[in-house]
Amino acid sequence: MKTNAVLNQIKDASSAFPFSRFRLLGIAILILIFFVSLIKTSVAQSNGGTLEVAKNKTIQIDRDSLILDELILKDSSKLVLTKPVNYIKAHRIVVGTGSQIIGIGLSGANGKNGKPAPTPTGLCKPGVNGESGNSGSEGEPGKDLTIEVAQLEISSVLNIDLYGGNGGDGGKGGKGSHGSNTTVHCVGNGGNGGSGGNGGNGGKGGTFSLFVKSPAKSEIVAKVNLTNRGGYRGLGGDGGQGGQRGIGASESKSKVGLLGKAGVDGQYGREGRMLFYSIFNVNNEQPAQTIITASGK
Repeated sequence: MKTNAVLNQIKDASSAFPFSRFRLLGIAILILIFFVSLIKTSVAQSNGGTLEVAKNKTIQIDRDSLILDELILKDSSKLVLTKPVNYIKAHRIVVGTGSQIIGIGLSGANGKNGKPAPTPTGLCKPGVNGESGNSGSEGEPGKDLTIEVAQLEISSVLNIDLYGGNGGDGGKGGKGSHGSNTTVHCVGNGGNGGSGGNGGNGGKGGTFSLFVKSPAKSEIVAKVNLTNRGGYRGLGGDGGQGGQRGIGASESKSKVGLLGKAGVDGQYGREGRMLFYSIFNVNNEQPAQTIITASGK
């Protein structure tokens, strides 16, 4: 009896608020559509299917492996890699004109400039040395990419950018402060400039490896434009200016502060490698010879 009473109350409440019921149904349908589209995208990026990047569009891959039946890059489309090491496997890859695969290392941050020194108060006091600049950060390495594909079709040229990030420049040294006023009994030397920060090293270029069954390696080499150079070095920061000597009776005996030491330039990042392979021949199970080409530009 209690159960029937509860059911009747629910039924009465439902009939009293028909719009609420339809609104909840609509929300449920929208949520279902969203999750279905999300699942489709996930399946396309990891468990087969076809992934197509439309013309002039960009897709960012948020995982380190991409397993597909077919990958289609329309004209001027971009596939952006986000993981340090990336693996793409597909039965067929079709590349349109002007398409790109991008796995560039981020540039390092520039070092912060040193602060100028405060001027001393009172007589007969030397200037304060300027603060040193901070060193620039190192550039990130370019992404490593391996592609394994049975059939590769490239309309014109496939551009692959895996170069390392540039090193950040060192910060400038702060200026030394002015020496305080002098008397016949004392001098007021200027403060020295702060040292410049060192430049950051460039990130190394990423490595690109291609395992392909068709077409021939000689044809692919002419259609892949790889840029996997190391990142440019960051420049050392300039040293800070020295402070002026204090004025007064002993000004001629006082000294101007010294120029701060300049920071050291960073190192250029190492270039990556470009490797082409042929997939094992199924008939005789003999691996083809490996071709190692020149490093990227």
